[in-house]
Amino acid sequence: MTPTAPGSDLPDFSGLLVLVVEDDTDSREFLRTVIERCGARVIEADNVPTARQYVETLKVDLIITDLALPGEDGARFLKWLRAQPAEKGGAIPAIAVTAYYESYPPTQLSGWAAYFQKPLQIEQLLDTIAAILGRGGKMHREGQ
Repeated sequence: MTPTAPGSDLPDFSGLLVLVVEDDTDSREFLRTVIERCGARVIEADNVPTARQYVETLKVDLIITDLALPGEDGARFLKWLRAQPAEKGGAIPAIAVTAYYESYPPTQLSGWAAYFQKPLQIEQLLDTIAAILGRGGKMHREGQ
């Protein structure tokens, strides 16, 4: 692999499908952009019913879900997800994200592979995704 300048390496998520569940449009689009730059395909949901549809119909490799969602929250989504058989999505790794740490303390939640408080540290998030999915390799983008 060609050496790159510090900070221009990105984890290689090519071939992966990531579901981002986030009701805030700017946050959702930001996550999509960052993850797509790593080579993954990203699908988006702004609510739990849409997220469930994707899990039930597509082979998703990773879920990143906000916990404070309108209607049914991300914590209930994670409980639903873990109740599914593995072949129906129950084993998909999920990353929980929240700006409301007090309402969603990690010790009172289950079903997540990683937990982040907003604002997100993107490099830490990408490193965590790479570790969860066993994607330690880096990709090089020309011109960066």
